[in-house]
Amino acid sequence: MCPRRWAFIVWTCELPRAFIVPKKLLACIAIFALAGCAGQPSAPVTDRSAIEDEPLADTTTLIDASPEDFLERAALAENRAQTYQFLLQASEAFFARGEWQQGASVLSQMEDVALPSRLRTEYLMQRAALLLYFEQWQTAQQILDDIERTSSREQRVALLRLYYQSYAGQQRHLSAARQLVELSTYDEQDHNPRIWHHLSHVPAGYWRNAARESSERMRGWTSLFTRLTQALDYREPVAPTLERWLQQFSGHPARQQVEDVLADQPWLHEQPRRIAVLLPLSGQFGQQGLAVRDGVLAALSNERNEDVLFIDTTAYNADEVLERLQRENIEAVIGPLSRDYVNRFAATLNAQDEPMPWVQLWLNRTPDDYQPGLDNFFALDIDTEVESAVDYLSQRDHENVLVLGADTQRGRQLANQFESQWVAKHGVTSVHVGRYSSSNDMPDRVAESLHVRDSNNRIELVERAAGTTTIESEPRSRRDVSAIYLLGDAAQARLLKPFIETNISPFARRLPVFASSSVHESSDSRGSSDLDGIVFSEAPWLLPRHSERALFERFQQLRPNQSPSSQRLIGMGYDAMELLPRLSVMNWLPGYDHPGLTGQLRISEHAISRQLHWAVFDNGRIVEQRGNEQSFSGDTL
Repeated sequence: MCPRRWAFIVWTCELPRAFIVPKKLLACIAIFALAGCAGQPSAPVTDRSAIEDEPLADTTTLIDASPEDFLERAALAENRAQTYQFLLQASEAFFARGEWQQGASVLSQMEDVALPSRLRTEYLMQRAALLLYFEQWQTAQQILDDIERTSSREQRVALLRLYYQSYAGQQRHLSAARQLVELSTYDEQDHNPRIWHHLSHVPAGYWRNAARESSERMRGWTSLFTRLTQALDYREPVAPTLERWLQQFSGHPARQQVEDVLADQPWLHEQPRRIAVLLPLSGQFGQQGLAVRDGVLAALSNERNEDVLFIDTTAYNADEVLERLQRENIEAVIGPLSRDYVNRFAATLNAQDEPMPWVQLWLNRTPDDYQPGLDNFFALDIDTEVESAVDYLSQRDHENVLVLGADTQRGRQLANQFESQWVAKHGVTSVHVGRYSSSNDMPDRVAESLHVRDSNNRIELVERAAGTTTIESEPRSRRDVSAIYLLGDAAQARLLKPFIETNISPFARRLPVFASSSVHESSDSRGSSDLDGIVFSEAPWLLPRHSERALFERFQQLRPNQSPSSQRLIGMGYDAMELLPRLSVMNWLPGYDHPGLTGQLRISEHAISRQLHWAVFDNGRIVEQRGNEQSFSGDTL
C-alpha cells in the first residue's frame, strides 16, 4: 500500500484554470504518487509553441529532493512546462536511486509530448541513460547524436559521460578515450588510467597512420602510443622512447603515469639475451620439434644477437630441464611444445617456492592448473581456427550456419565450441549441427541437416494422396541457413562436398562452404580440384604473394615434400623468436599486433591470438580472399 498522504496530495490539488494538463499525463502523476507503477499509456501530443514561453521553476533549492518530492511538485505545477520539468527531475532522481523501472515509467509518459526546447536535451539524455543501463549502446548513441546543443556546463559534462559509456560499451576505444580526454578539462577527476586502458586497446594500425590532433592533450596521448608502436615494430628498447616523450610533453597529464611505468617495469629497459628453446628433437614428436627449430634458426639469421640454447625435451625430464635453465641464467624460454610435456613442466614450476625470473612463451595452450606469471601461450591448434571462423563468418553477415563434423569426441568438442561462440553472437536458433559417424552416414546426415529428408517425406505423402494423378515435385532444402562450416579434413571435405551440392534445391541460392586449414593438406595424386569453392582459413605464410614468400620457397628447397602442418610449425618457430623481445610490452598494449608468418598476432589474457587469412580452392589453385587485412573484431575506433 502507498502512503495515504500521496493520495490526498494528488487528488486534492488545484491547478490554475488556464493550465490544463493532459488527462493521461495527470493520471500518470497520480498513479506514480500512489503506487510507483509502470506501463501507463503515452500522453497525447501537445502544441509546443503554446508552452515554449512558459517559465520553468527555480529548482536550485531541490538538489537533494526525492523522486516523490518532484512528483508532488509536478502535480502542483503552475504550467505544463513546469510539469514536464518536474517529471524529468523525478525520473532522474529515480535513476540516481537505482529504481530504473520507476524512472522509465515516468519517462515513457513524455514520449509523444511536444516538450519545450529547453527540456528536450534533458529528456534525450535521460532516455540515453536508460538505454545505457540496459546495455543498448548503439541505440543510446543514436539518441545522443540527436542532441543539437547543450545549454549549460553541467549538461555538457553529463553528455560527455553518456557518450563515454556508449563508446566504452561498444568497445570503441579511441572514441571512448576522446570523451575522457575532453571530460578531464571540466573536472578534477583522474581519468588517466581509463584513458590509458582504452588507448592501449586501439589497434596498432591506427597508431601507424595516426592523424595530427588539434587538442594538445590528445596530441600528447597520440604521440605516446605512436612512439610505442614504432618501438615495437622496429624491435627497439621502450624505455628510451618513453624518456624522449617525457622531454617533449613535460606538462602532459600522463607524465606521472609514464614515470611510474618506467620505475616499476624493468623489462622496458632490457630485452632478453640468453634464450632457451625446449623442443622434442627426437622420438615421437621429433619431426614437429625440428620444424619449430628450423623456424627459430631462420629468425636468428635476421641480424639477431641472442644466445640460444636448444634443449631436447625427449632426452631430459622436467626437473632436469628446470635445473639447467637456472644454471645457465636463462632470461627467456620458448616451449615446451607437446601437450604432455607442457603439463609436466608446468607441474614442476608450480612446485617451486618462487616464480621463475624468465619470460616464457609456451608453444601450446595454457597448462592445467597453472597461473601465468611472465608467461604467454602460443598454439596452432584447430580450436584457434574455430574461433577465427566464428569471427570471419560473422563479419560477412552470416547469421544462420550449419556445422558438419564427425561424431567423435574431438568432433563433438569442436562443434560445441563453434556452437557456443556462435550462439553468443547470434542467438540460440542461429546454428545447427550435423554429425556423421562414417562416410556411409554422410549422405543421410547432410540430407537431414538441410531438411531435404523432410521435404521428400512431404512429397511422398502428397503423391500417396494423389493416387494415380501425376505430381511433378522437387525436394527443397532449408532456406534459413546462409553458410556451412566443415570441421573435418580434406578427405572428409571431398566426400561431403558432392552431397551438399546435390541436396541444395534448384530454387535456393548456392550455400558457401567454409573450413579450417585441415582441408589444405599436401598435394597428392588427386590434387585439389574436387575441393573447388571451399573457403578455408590458413596461416598467411602458406598463401601466395606473402611478403616472406622467398623464405617459404627456400625451405621448400631445403626440406622438400614437407606438409603444410610442418610449414606452419616452421612459421611458429619464426614467430616465437620475433615475438619474444616484444612479449612484455605486448601484454601491456593489447591493441598491438605483429604481422607474423602464422597470422596477425596479438596478446589477449596471456594467449597469442591469431588473425588468420582466408583462401579458396579455385580450379585446383589456391586464391586468397579479399578482406584478409581486416582488424580483429570488436576493436572499432
